[in-house]
Parts: sequence; C-alpha cells; structure tokens
Amino acid sequence: MPVLASPDLGQIHFLEKDVISFPEGVPAFEHLHTFLLVQPDEFAPFMFLVSTDSPATRFICLPICLIEPDYHFELDREEGARTGFEAGAYPVAAPGGPLVLAVTTIQETAPATVNLASPILVDAERRLGAQLILSGTAYSHVAPLKTRGRLEGAC
Repeated sequence: MPVLASPDLGQIHFLEKDVISFPEGVPAFEHLHTFLLVQPDEFAPFMFLVSTDSPATRFICLPICLIEPDYHFELDREEGARTGFEAGAYPVAAPGGPLVLAVTTIQETAPATVNLASPILVDAERRLGAQLILSGTAYSHVAPLKTRGRLEGAC
C-alpha cells in the first residue's frame, strides 16, 4: 500500500484507486495533476485535498452543501468538455452528482472564509476532479464561513 508523507497530516496510507486525477491541475497549481481527498476524523467535516506530487501542497475544503444548502451553478458545454463533467445545472444537493467542495481559508488573525466562486468538483466513481472558475456569479471567493450551529451531517 503506498504511503504519502504530508508535513501537516503525517503518513497517509492509500490505494491507487483513491487517487483523483485533475487533468488541468487547479488554478495556480496547473502542474499538479493527482490528489487524494483525505478526511481525518479529528478534522471532520473538513477535508484535505493533498497533492500526491507535492504532499506539502494541500487545500482545506468543506462540502458546500454544509455551508450553502441552496448553492447551484451552471456548467456550459465548453467548460464541461474541457473538465470532463457534463454541461448543465448543478444543484449542490443533487443525488448521484459530484461532490462539490469549497476551498477554505483559515487564519489566526481573521475570520475563516470559503471560496464559493471556484468550486471543486470530485466525481468519486470516475476518480476525476476539476476546479471551476464561475463567471458572472454572485458567489464570492472570500465568503465568510457562516454556520448554522455545528458543521455536521451529510449532504
């Protein structure tokens, strides 16, 4: 079983089938194409998208359905073809749809924020991922992380 040594998360044991391919990388990290989605129990519901090519590169994420239950966006044909995801409407709570994540920024000196303008899609069945950059959206890339009580539950 392969092991990934992450400076922040320690030893991550995984199977090759757990690797998620991001054919285009993620914005500003286009050279990184394979990631693991890791969710240590002590950090739930937060997840970490960890690069297998550069384990020190990791993104703290939250399922958007936990923070914005009515979140939705439209994926046009061109972006769908480019990313490998179907064009159309994506309500965040659609059964059988991809997992929709928001990159979270947590700082000691400022309130936590989430990037709702650039969701990360993960199709677990196809082991495919992409980060979108939504244009013409009212969602912010620095939305305050607001919770209705604790962040818990399933989407």
